[in-house]
This record gives sequence, C-alpha cells and structure tokens, in this order.
Amino acid sequence: MPIEIIVPRLGWSMEEGAFVAWLKKDGEFVRAGEALFSIEGDKAIQEIESIDSGVLRIAPNSPKQGDAIRVGDVIGNLLSAAETGTQPGKSNSGSSGAKPTLTLASASETGGAPPIRQSIEPAQEVTLPTATTENVQPTRAPAISPRALRVANELGLDWTTIIGTGRTGRIRERDVRAAARSGVAARTFTAPSLAATTNERGASVLVTGGCGFIGTWVLRELIARGARPIVLDVAARPERWKRVLGDASEQVALVQGSLLNRELLAHLFEEHRISHMIHLAALLTPACQVDPWEGCNANVLGSIALFEQARRVRGQIKGFSYGSSVAVFGDESDQASDSNGPPTFYGAFKKVVEILAEQYWRHFEVASLGIRPQVAYGPEREAGLTAGPSLAARAAARGEAFCISYTGRVGYDYVEDVARAFVRGALETPPGAQVVDLAGEMADVNAIISAIAATLPDAVARLSASGPVVPANAPPSPRFISTLFPDWKTTSLLEGMRRTVEFYQAGRTAKIATS
Repeated sequence: MPIEIIVPRLGWSMEEGAFVAWLKKDGEFVRAGEALFSIEGDKAIQEIESIDSGVLRIAPNSPKQGDAIRVGDVIGNLLSAAETGTQPGKSNSGSSGAKPTLTLASASETGGAPPIRQSIEPAQEVTLPTATTENVQPTRAPAISPRALRVANELGLDWTTIIGTGRTGRIRERDVRAAARSGVAARTFTAPSLAATTNERGASVLVTGGCGFIGTWVLRELIARGARPIVLDVAARPERWKRVLGDASEQVALVQGSLLNRELLAHLFEEHRISHMIHLAALLTPACQVDPWEGCNANVLGSIALFEQARRVRGQIKGFSYGSSVAVFGDESDQASDSNGPPTFYGAFKKVVEILAEQYWRHFEVASLGIRPQVAYGPEREAGLTAGPSLAARAAARGEAFCISYTGRVGYDYVEDVARAFVRGALETPPGAQVVDLAGEMADVNAIISAIAATLPDAVARLSASGPVVPANAPPSPRFISTLFPDWKTTSLLEGMRRTVEFYQAGRTAKIATS
C-alpha cells in the first residue's frame, strides 16, 4: 500500500516553505532514518528523514527547487518492495539502467482504503548538492542557505570564500553580512581587462530594438569590443547608425520582424549562433497608456519569447541583459504609502518582466541581468518627453533657441554609460535573476541648461524650461550597478552634456576605436 510523503511543520508558525531538493532518486530504495528531502523553513534548510522504508516514487508534478510548498502537501510516495519487485538496498534502475514501470494501486483496487500517511520529522541542516557532469568527479562546495546565497549575490560577494558558523560549517545570512562589513570576502564579478576577455571577441550578440536610440549606442560599444551584433527590430536601418557607427554600420546584420514570431526567432538563433542577448525592444510610456494591449504584447510577451528561446538553447546562451526602468517604482512622494507601485502601464509591464526573470532562473536556470536607467540622454536622443535635454544640446550647438517642455528634478544617465551597462551585463552576466540601478546624476532642468552653457556660454540666453513636473520614480533602496562591477565609472552631467554638444558641433562622430 503506497505511503504518502507529506510536508511537515518545522515550527509552530510555519505554514509554508520552499522545496530545496530530493536527497534520494526516483526508484531508489529508502531505509527508515535516511534523509529523504530538504526544505527551507523560516530560519534554515533542514533535511527531512523517513521513518518508513520503501521505494521512492516522485510524481511528475513534484515540486522543483525553489517551489513553495505548504504544510501537509503530498509530494511523493513510498512503495513496498513487494509492490515494485525490488530488493531492499537495490535501486529500481538495475544494472542495465532500465527502469520498470511502477503502477500505484487506486482506492478502488484497495477496497477504498486510503493510502497510509507517512509520519516524518525534521533532522539536521543539509548541504545543497552540487551539479556534476558525467565522468567528472564532483567537488563538495561549502553549504549555504538560499537566503544567504541571495544576499551574497546582492552584495556581489564570492560566498565560497566565506567561513560559515552554522551546523557543519553551513554559511548563514549573518555570515555573509559580517563578511561584507569586514571586507574579508572576495568580490565576485570583477571585470577582466578587454584584451583578456574571451567572452567578447567574436561573441554573437542579439540586440532587440537595436534601431533605437540606446540600441544604436549599444551596437557601437559591441563593435568597439570586437563582438558581432545582430539586430532584431520592426524598424528599417536608421540614418542614426551611419552618424554614430560610421562605416561599421554597413556590417551590422539587421533582421526585420517581431519577437512574437517564434519561428523567426528560432531560425535567427540557429543561423547566427547567438551566444549573448541584449533585450531593448519595448513600447514606451505614452504608447502603453494609449493601448495597454499592444504594450503588454510588446513588453511582456516579447520578453517571454526571448526567455523561452534562451531556455530552449540554454547551453548556447552565455549571457543575457534586458532593459527595465525606474518606472517600476512609484512617485517619490508616495513611497511611504502602502499603495506605492508602478504609476503607469509601462512601469507595471517592466515590473512583470523582472518577476518573470526570477521565475526563469528559479525553474530553468536562465540567468539574466535587468538594467534600470533613469532619464537617458546624449547624442541622437530625439523622441519622448524627456528627450528635452538632448534636443536642447543639439539646438545650442546649432545656435538655435529651445524650451525643455518639462520641469522637476530627476536622475540622468549618459547614453554611453547606459550602453556599457547593457553590454557588460550581457557579456558578464552573473548567476541568478538580478536587477541593478544606474547611479546617474540627480538634477533639475536649470542644472541641465547650466551644463550646456559650460561648453557654450552664449547658449544660456536661448534655452529655457517650462511644463509639468516629471516624477523622479527614484528607487527607495537602490542597488547600483557598482555592486556587481566595482570598477564602474559614471559620466558626470557636465561631461555628458559636453560630449553631446560636441557631437552635434562636429556633425558626425569620430571613428569607433576598437581594441
């Protein structure tokens, strides 16, 4: 008669936990007292022992690592040796590797008697199993709790260098935070020098939305690093490519089409042997507000299409960065409110993509890095309400008058910094589904005009600002990109505006310097 394996209560207040791993294989004989599976409760990971013996039967819908499980959930069964024809201590797989089919008796076949519910008790904490490949001897990694692992990733620490104080040397969250304060743990993602980076030269990088403003500068950064960009966009080859990329624009492969065309996407990945992805394609705030349906198709379903393709060719994809936004946060004045959240459809869609990225890591180990720029400015920014600073710099370079059509104090990120963030994010993607904020520089429109006037003093009389106050949407607890890349440098507003003005003064950009 099958014995149900149920989730125990690890503490008086526990109602649910997270499944960590099975410690026995499907079809393996389990003796009473042996560790059967492990779960994470409120405070730690614990092994759960079996007090019955039998052959483990893991159902197809059994929870996977990270899945939420509730106290009392049935997650598997134990069958008696007589029911499976196995000998205690032997696996059902046998020496030939063939697994016999196991058929569970239904209630009608057992006279309506319900299956026995197995009584199980928590035991000691567990070391997570490490992945191994065939014919490779596994090495035992230090044990770490999932909560501690998340904190280590957030702080950019190499947790394998941390000494744990938990039972059997397990690393706890407090060990990680103590190591961060003392500086004894190594930083995880120090950037290699360009010459030594094997990830970059010859990398085949898909750039969705590569015909846009940021996408164009991403292409410039990729070409400078010796990577091979392939653009997927609904737009045609833009004139800005020639102005920003010069002669190199002719060598950029452009595939016109939709992310929702899964057949086209699969063909593109196969034909160009895509190794890295930078996802920028999206409808912006005004379009999403006018037509949320189309906004969801482009921003949410388009993103899922890429995550799905990455899952299908997981061994082929080495890195993945995507565009998020500070629009996922509420207005700065509402941050103390319980209703604080994305104020627009665009922000809501971006937040959904961040959540989906976490799911694709949890269930399929598709690593990704989301980048949250603030207001991106620089040469060739022409569309959108916040294009005002870039257009003002262009007007100043041409000796024209211009009025920035908004007011308020927001954060500004120079476009070359934004492009570098996406490229590094794709070429140096850390494990997990991480999201980082760009630091930029907080400024009001008067500071923008002053920054332009620092390069062209006579322009100040021709520039002005008037209009609605743009919400800052600043992250309440920012996690800056320097957490992952300690050598990160941010271009000042003064320097960024100088480069923007000089770009328009020259009428074209300098030749791309490659290394």
